[in-house]
Amino acid sequence: MRIRGTDFVMYPVSDLARAASFYRDVLGLPQEIYSEEWQWAEFNCGNLTLALKGGEKLPEQISGGRIALAVDDIHAACEELKQRGVRVVKEPHDYSVCWAMEILDPDGNPVILHKRADGTFGPSSP
Repeated sequence: MRIRGTDFVMYPVSDLARAASFYRDVLGLPQEIYSEEWQWAEFNCGNLTLALKGGEKLPEQISGGRIALAVDDIHAACEELKQRGVRVVKEPHDYSVCWAMEILDPDGNPVILHKRADGTFGPSSP
């Protein structure tokens, strides 16, 4: 077997419309697919697709994986998200090779906002 790459990362969400609004309108990700019928939405994250599967019964506390989204200015992103009422669970922190912070989507799925010290993102950036 040979893995060719990643097609998408998926988060289960209880309310597809609410979650899609967060990723589209608050985080500004381009929405490429939205289907109430299939309870599915997809967002272009540049080098990866984030998929949402709606109508899911979620545990009280989510402990799954995380997606890390690259931003240009992590401090400005933090302030903007706070002003928009987004739950910031970890303030921007300097790890020397990068800065990172963590927020929660409306269902409590963790999202990392990340800025590498060298300014690159993904496997390689242009």
